[in-house]
Amino acid sequence: MTARALLLGATLALACAGAASADAPTVRIRQADQSKATQALLRLSDFGAGWTGGATTPSKLTALKCPGFDPKESDLVVTGHAAAHFAWPKGGVTIDEDTQVLATAADVRTDFRRTIGPKLPGCLAWELKVGGQGRVRSVRVRRLAFARIGAVSAAYRAEITVAVNGRVGRFIRDFVFFGIGRLEYSLVLDAPTFQSAQLAPFEQDIAALLVRRSPAVNVA
Repeated sequence: MTARALLLGATLALACAGAASADAPTVRIRQADQSKATQALLRLSDFGAGWTGGATTPSKLTALKCPGFDPKESDLVVTGHAAAHFAWPKGGVTIDEDTQVLATAADVRTDFRRTIGPKLPGCLAWELKVGGQGRVRSVRVRRLAFARIGAVSAAYRAEITVAVNGRVGRFIRDFVFFGIGRLEYSLVLDAPTFQSAQLAPFEQDIAALLVRRSPAVNVA
């Protein structure tokens, strides 16, 4: 198995990892807000040569739930939800975007206040380890220094060691969260460890592009 195949196999396994049963947000889709969520997605034209991808069907919304960490979500109302996936096969890089429109801008701030904190890195590490189906040997998650984007933002990096069919590989999974008005963005980027120095500037540029593009959903 090549290093790239090892990486992709591990990534697919981890991508299947979902949150355990938790206090999920309330979903009440409004057509206008659904259109805004779709407009807020990245596009293939945002990337250079060799990239593939586009809009996808978003996964069912769940909430983080880890031992000792179960932030309340059910009082937050999602009125629009869209997703996209992009890949650069040559470099072994993938990007998943999940964009939500919440009922109010206050809901976005509340979500960040409840979720972004000292317990989140441990929760992300726990979910990656549990979702790795025995393939994840170790996970280390730390908060990244990341210039503020939108009204609220945070970024984290998971350094993951996996073993598949007797072969060991290491890769990075970055999580970038930010909100502007009623829009809440989540970006998840997977890449080989040798790409690590280039990821943060790339992620910063992507986030800035999305903020500039964000449709007018800034109702309080």
